[in-house]
Amino acid sequence: MPLELRHHARCACGVGGGGARPFAFAGSPRHYERDRPFAIEHLALDLSLDVANKSAAGEARLTLRRVDPRASRVELDAVGFRLAEVLVDGAPAEHVYDGKVLSVAVAEAAGSALLTVRYAVTPRRGLYFIEPDEHHPHKPRQVWTQCQEEDARHFVPCHDKPHQKMTTEISVTVPAGWYALSNGRLESQRAEPDGRARFHWRMEEPHSSYLLTIAAGELAEITDSVDGLPLQYLFPKGREDDARRTFARTPEMVRLLGKLLGVPYPWNKYSQVVVSDFIFGGMENTTATTLYEHVLLDERAAIDVTSDDLIVHELAHQWFGDFVTCRDWSEGWLNEGFATYCEHVWREHALGADEYDYGLSVDLHSYLSEASGRYRRAIVCQDYDAPLDLFDRHLYEKGALVLHVLRTELGAELFWRGVNVYLARNAKGVVETRDLARALEEVSGRGLGRFFDLLVHRPGHPELSVDVSWSAGVLVVAVKQTQHATDGVPSVFEVPLVVEVARGGERRRERVELRGRVDTFALPCPTRPDFVVVDPDGAILGDVTVRAPLDMLRAQLVAPGRARTRWLAARSLAVGDDPASVDALAARLADVAEAWMVRAECAEALGKVRAPECERALLAHASAAHPKVRRAVASALGAFRTRAASEALAKLVLSDASYLVAADAARALGRTRQTSGLDTLLDVADRKSWADVVSAGALDGLAELREERAVPHLTVRTRYGHPTRARRAAIMAVSRLAPEKKTRELLEDLLDDADPHLRIDVVRALVEVGDARARGALRARLDRDLDPRVRRRIREALRDLADVKKGAERATDRIEKLEGELQELRARLTRLDARLPAAGAAAEAATPDRGKRSRAKPAPPAGRATTTPTQKRPAPTKRPKKGGRGRRR
Repeated sequence: MPLELRHHARCACGVGGGGARPFAFAGSPRHYERDRPFAIEHLALDLSLDVANKSAAGEARLTLRRVDPRASRVELDAVGFRLAEVLVDGAPAEHVYDGKVLSVAVAEAAGSALLTVRYAVTPRRGLYFIEPDEHHPHKPRQVWTQCQEEDARHFVPCHDKPHQKMTTEISVTVPAGWYALSNGRLESQRAEPDGRARFHWRMEEPHSSYLLTIAAGELAEITDSVDGLPLQYLFPKGREDDARRTFARTPEMVRLLGKLLGVPYPWNKYSQVVVSDFIFGGMENTTATTLYEHVLLDERAAIDVTSDDLIVHELAHQWFGDFVTCRDWSEGWLNEGFATYCEHVWREHALGADEYDYGLSVDLHSYLSEASGRYRRAIVCQDYDAPLDLFDRHLYEKGALVLHVLRTELGAELFWRGVNVYLARNAKGVVETRDLARALEEVSGRGLGRFFDLLVHRPGHPELSVDVSWSAGVLVVAVKQTQHATDGVPSVFEVPLVVEVARGGERRRERVELRGRVDTFALPCPTRPDFVVVDPDGAILGDVTVRAPLDMLRAQLVAPGRARTRWLAARSLAVGDDPASVDALAARLADVAEAWMVRAECAEALGKVRAPECERALLAHASAAHPKVRRAVASALGAFRTRAASEALAKLVLSDASYLVAADAARALGRTRQTSGLDTLLDVADRKSWADVVSAGALDGLAELREERAVPHLTVRTRYGHPTRARRAAIMAVSRLAPEKKTRELLEDLLDDADPHLRIDVVRALVEVGDARARGALRARLDRDLDPRVRRRIREALRDLADVKKGAERATDRIEKLEGELQELRARLTRLDARLPAAGAAAEAATPDRGKRSRAKPAPPAGRATTTPTQKRPAPTKRPKKGGRGRRR
């Protein structure tokens, strides 16, 4: 399951340590593997769907095998069931049911048993019913499941943990004309007497409950195959061309992963089904992946959007997650880290090494953003409230980066050999991190304990400040580790650092070992290097800032070879307004033979420098042929608050062929703060596009514009009936522009929206507003929200708003204290003023010739200005409030 689609991600986030909070809350429990006194060897489920009432009637037959010889009861997860009958080996069984757990007595003499549960359920999670309404009349009628992490329990009684694997068969009865997909092989399909259709699927290999699936509706189908493996693509009718465009590379992906891993695709078939309103990007159900509707690309979206990352991610799970499954959710990176890494492996195969490097760089920035801003945690983490809390950028992006570092350290051949041993040894079983470590140690002869301890079992990452200099035949590389050693983050990461030294067309690598907070390495270098590349392979899983002589960086910017060398130089050159460096960046941006990501990084650097020459260079390439370069130029132009930048961006918003360019140009147009952009942004605020990205970009741009006239337009687009992504963008925009009380009340009403993604953004917007009075509505929603992702965000918001309230209370206390002190000073001055006339009169009586005597004026203290009696001191100037209008803290 992907955390979030990275179809069009380019991260330009600033990162830095020290700001992140701990991951676990004060009351978060520690989780351990659950007892399993009985193993469930087989599940047979008959489910009849009542689409009109969004309900189901079921019969589940579970074949039990005793594990604990003393156990007398089996406990099954079952939420919200209306039980009709519970049988053990065909006889009524004593049982206790509390609405969440069904406890059934099993005779102690029985080594095995058949447990039958007949029930009805109207599920709140796990099984979803989709239908049209007055606002969305063209939405299809569908029913689909989403069981990860532990939501199968909402429609089938089961041991809902990943360590329990079982064979399954699922029979589902659906309306006439529908098709129903499930795991494994389709055993039979027949019409029922009432006209409905019944589909019977059988999965003959064991898998976990979170991988169960049903997807049913009126669906079109395309079939394919690869090396004898049947492939099936199911999607809404009328989208045949888009489906062919989207799924065309699936056979090549299957072949690549099988060859690379040394394990052929492990199941009997592979289906992919596209459904509406799916709550994730995709879900890797065994043999049958479910995908959200935006995976389908129209011709215009395909200009610079790819669904390959999502498709290969879910395909990779058929090995990592389905074939070999994490024992506990705390070990979930073994599923998601591998699937995310396979995205980069596919990109390397299909597009080349530069795309592999850049994809990893984007993932690194995504992880660093979460670790420096939201929280930081160990990848393997047992302290959490709900398993879904763990499905974050630590699990996905950092997990993938760990695998990249391992591959770099061991070499590709040994790495993939170790992965093959890991898969083969644990086939159809459950695993934990030490299983992977042992396999890699076995094939490499390396001890990897320190590696896994630092990068997997402990939070944080190295934050390196690297200074490069040369003098008198010595290259000096000074490294300082600046990470904050709190909450378990090591004060020192003992890791290797590679430095590549280039001189006269030749390059050599030096490997040094970091051992302290400050390390200085003197490397023999008879002549001054042309340039020096720090961490050329991206093997430091952390934040690396490099300072080097500008002429070296400019030479690095034009160096042949890997694009990574050049884009690292572009990033380092973005720190100051040096005319020669600006010229070098502009020249690289103009080079159409250069890799697109280097040109994009040059555009971003020019936007950061913000000199007039930078704007001219960017304007000259606003119509660059490569859409990803054009998009980067558009984003960078947002840094210039000029009419020329605004006009260029408006043109891209209105007429660019790429949805993503138009969307980012809209955001940048808002950042120019040119009021002329208001009409342009409103013109495209409802424009149809793939995944509504243009609409969302326009609404983001209206927030950036800081124009109060936009508020009514934004408010109306928060309402149900507008596209979900547009509503989410409008919610965040309103939180930045509208009056505080009015915005808070609007957002509080939206906390009850049916879409969990939208509720998450509502919570984020309430934090942006910063009104602690929202805590009551948030607490009320926390008590009844069923989505763990929303609950996690609410708990974070309550913590953040509590800090806001405490800060306001402290500020109020300080103000009241200062007001009291001021009143006391005024009273003392009044008393002094009352005494002065009497003292003056007494002095006058004692000194009759006072007016004829001259007095020396005391000199003012050094450095203090003086004024004559006729001069007035200038009034102190008011400092503008931080953040400007609409920005609240």
